[in-house]
Amino acid sequence: MTEKLPVMELMVTIVDRTKAVQATNFFKGKNVSLTLSCWGRGTASTEILDILGIGEKEKVVVFGLTPRSWIPALITQISDAMQLRNAGRGILFTIPLSSVNRGIPRRYLSAVREKKNEERVMYKTNENKYELIIVSTEDGFVDSIMKSARNAGARGGTVMKARAVGDETTESFFGLKLYDEMEILAILVQREEKAKIMSAVSRTLAEKSPEKSTIFSVPVDDVVGVGADLENPAPV
Repeated sequence: MTEKLPVMELMVTIVDRTKAVQATNFFKGKNVSLTLSCWGRGTASTEILDILGIGEKEKVVVFGLTPRSWIPALITQISDAMQLRNAGRGILFTIPLSSVNRGIPRRYLSAVREKKNEERVMYKTNENKYELIIVSTEDGFVDSIMKSARNAGARGGTVMKARAVGDETTESFFGLKLYDEMEILAILVQREEKAKIMSAVSRTLAEKSPEKSTIFSVPVDDVVGVGADLENPAPV
């Protein structure tokens, strides 16, 4: 009988660039596969950076694929190591995956088998209390887009640069078509705020760059570092 492969999730950590090496080394030290990082910048206004838990505006975004069963322990360990539960230290969240090539979970089989003998930690999610809004747009439009999102209730986001290296009709990032110079804006929001914020952003996209912009959202499981103020946001 074929052994069941572990269910995988994508863990995303956003921290100040000064913490880039510490974050990537943490995941590598835990044998997390496909640890990738890219530069980004925060969009939050200075006065609410600490509320959001994202500190400086220059960011690094670290992606790592990990078995779902490892997530509780990893969250505890990296939260302690990087003090993510303290304001201004960073944000961490996980995204459930609908599919992944078999080679990745196979790498974890022996390690997952060994961990079964360790003390089990009950895996809990926040029942998709949060969602991640992803926007791709032409370079130069992010500020106006973020202004619309903020007016609709968003507190801040992270911007990543993207550039197509081949045919512009086929190159993509997270399913988004990429043109020569693009910016990817990621905004973490509470689920009940998503529709209002996406509607506001969509209206701005229609005015600024209708043909070269895309917006969608994905559910987020575990969230660390956003703080109580995101759950009860004050007017900005």
